[in-house]
Amino acid sequence: MDKDYFTMRAQLYEQTTDLEVPFKLNNLADIWFCTTKNAKRKLQQYQSKNMLTYLPGLGRGNVSRLIFSKQLEDEVLEVLEQSLAKDAFSDILFLLQLPIPKSWFSSISTEIQHMFGLQVTENQQEILRSIVRRKLTTLDPLQTSVSMEAFLITQISDTLIKYDEQKKTIIPHIAHNWKVSDDYTEWTFYLRKSVLFHHGRMLDSEDVKHTLLRSKETNSVSAWQLKSIKAIQCGNKFTITIYLNKPDPFFIRYLCTANMAILPRDVVFDEYKWISTGPFRIVERNDERLVLEAFDAYFLERPLLDRVEFWTAQTGDTLTNIPMQFTSVDYEENKAYVERRKLGVGVNFICFNTHRQGVPQHPAFREAIYQLIDCQIASEQGFENYGTIASNYFPEKSIAPIKNPDKIADLLKEANYQGEKVIFATTQHPTALKESKWIRDRAAQFGITLEQKIITHHEASYSNVPKEETDLMMMGEIPASDNEMAYLDFLNNPYLLPQQLLNPSILLELSKKLDAMKLEKSASKRDALQTNIDRYLTENNYLIYLHHPEKSQSLHSMIKGIAENPYGYFDLSKVWIETKPLKKVKSNYK
Repeated sequence: MDKDYFTMRAQLYEQTTDLEVPFKLNNLADIWFCTTKNAKRKLQQYQSKNMLTYLPGLGRGNVSRLIFSKQLEDEVLEVLEQSLAKDAFSDILFLLQLPIPKSWFSSISTEIQHMFGLQVTENQQEILRSIVRRKLTTLDPLQTSVSMEAFLITQISDTLIKYDEQKKTIIPHIAHNWKVSDDYTEWTFYLRKSVLFHHGRMLDSEDVKHTLLRSKETNSVSAWQLKSIKAIQCGNKFTITIYLNKPDPFFIRYLCTANMAILPRDVVFDEYKWISTGPFRIVERNDERLVLEAFDAYFLERPLLDRVEFWTAQTGDTLTNIPMQFTSVDYEENKAYVERRKLGVGVNFICFNTHRQGVPQHPAFREAIYQLIDCQIASEQGFENYGTIASNYFPEKSIAPIKNPDKIADLLKEANYQGEKVIFATTQHPTALKESKWIRDRAAQFGITLEQKIITHHEASYSNVPKEETDLMMMGEIPASDNEMAYLDFLNNPYLLPQQLLNPSILLELSKKLDAMKLEKSASKRDALQTNIDRYLTENNYLIYLHHPEKSQSLHSMIKGIAENPYGYFDLSKVWIETKPLKKVKSNYK
């Protein structure tokens, strides 16, 4: 299939449904990301294949014309049928994302749906195929601070130990045992002797040391966790001792995070050719898809699934009816799919930029924004998967606050607000754009001008939020299963908004409070300290918590063994298929 041809046709179809279409060559060059010379050459090639007639405009400024041989709907359906027959999944996914009528796919929608979710190949390989609604950012554990990417890292790697959220305890993993000195400055770990990397070598203590030193680098998201390391000693191949320059009871919890994935010392890290010890290994990664295959030599139980495919699909209304997306999905057409809902997956919040001068620095203005954002009203206005109203980082601690909009006029007067523009940033995610528009419209009712600024997902997640151009920003946070560790990371991670937007004096006060929390041995007292920290942030309106979203997925009823992953996803290494699905696919997918 010629994707450039169908991209052109879909774009022109939005202009007119007629077979004869006026166009400008430079616009076509923009669609194809090429020069006008190359665009003209492409059109001549299509003409030689009798796909269209190209009539160049005569003279400067005259519009050119294209006359197509067939209606676009006929061509799309023809290619769809050919692609279905060949199991050319990539071509089908491409067509589903084009801005063309959804109704064109209705006659073969069942066949298309069968290409998602569960698959069984001719040689009985079991495959799970899913959709990711954006391009992946980085899978480098030194840089990853996004839940989806962190989840993937847990599927292709392992950590020294793991945190069991239900039992609130550390459990063995690569390290089968450990001990710590009474003052929490000396930690010794004893490693299993059966752990193989994906390239076949056995893991040893030098690999653990290599990983810790790499994670300690100043540009790492984990550097704040490891800054107290004074020395690392490999007693033998399977024993390693870590010496700290000050007591840190929380140190072992840091080692459970996805960012501490153990990497081999003898291979230069390449996130497109990931080598670690995890239950799955990467066999292909590009902008179109990520393909994982079970690692047969995994030191624990081999995954029951043979392959998992994540296909990138950023646009396309047709895809809202496809199961197995790793975002919210509405899927009711196929009774074989069961909707799973999970409440309180993270928290959406607003963080003020306290580096900038101007009215947003005034406490009264921040409180005015707090009073006008009444999430109870928002929740009643049909926001998809809005979840529950937040007043704390954790859902179980949140109580729906009572807002007092009558105070807003006096607060704005106190802040000496004169109607000037205040820059309100958000990501380009459709849900975020919808919610930010609601907030901007709500602010306008009280005479506050919030000007929208779009921050890319990569900028928002990887320390590139333009502080000089942003007064406040809305973001979402999905924590790991270790709640305390998640909260510490939320406020310490250099790539997340609090560390980026809060000024040094606020961060210094925050650091003192967080250090006290980390040193406290009593879980109940740590919980009280967390509540006080959150109160400090919210009473000053440095942070405004909005809501705890609801996560929804539609899963085939034959998918079994589902256990929630720390990030709200399900652990792929535990999944199995109850019976053989009806649909078989070829072993060599396209």
